[in-house]
Amino acid sequence: MKLMTSPRTSPSNWATLEDDQLIVAVAQGDKDALTEIVTRHLNAVIHFALRYVGHRAEAEDVAQETFIRVWKNAANWEPQGFSFRSWLYRIAYNLCIDELRKRKSVTDVDNEDLTAPGDQPDDGLYRAQQQQQVNFILYELPERQRTAIALCVYQGLSNRDAAQVMEISIEALESLLSRARRTLRNKMTETQL
Repeated sequence: MKLMTSPRTSPSNWATLEDDQLIVAVAQGDKDALTEIVTRHLNAVIHFALRYVGHRAEAEDVAQETFIRVWKNAANWEPQGFSFRSWLYRIAYNLCIDELRKRKSVTDVDNEDLTAPGDQPDDGLYRAQQQQQVNFILYELPERQRTAIALCVYQGLSNRDAAQVMEISIEALESLLSRARRTLRNKMTETQL
């Protein structure tokens, strides 16, 4: 199934195209199409990686490598029930796992702002403290639960897309989300006592 009829589209039209159409242009070597994809998804990929690896510099490295791999592997992407966005997060997820394996363990969590894109730092001291508690608890979750929460809650992926990213069934994803939410609730209750 061909998504674009012409191998090149005017850069002024990039904003009107869907990601699936842009990736076809990227596969054909169009750097302007890649620039549009990076513009659309860079901040979200950095925030995903930041929640996962906990260090801004490493998150930016993961994001950069993610888009390098998109460029190199665009021709391999096929839209058979797997959205471009899911494929993008799968690449970022694998790179985050690799980064964590390099470290062997996560023992040092930066006190960086790990708020979701669009959140304002002036929402109040209480909200900032509460968010910091959530972030620390997130890092205590098992890897797969943390990933499920990051993909569904913070990145806004559907359960179906998140399950595809993690290469698990939707039921398994929902189970991970349920356990993660229960743990977060219990730990937050403990810290408020």
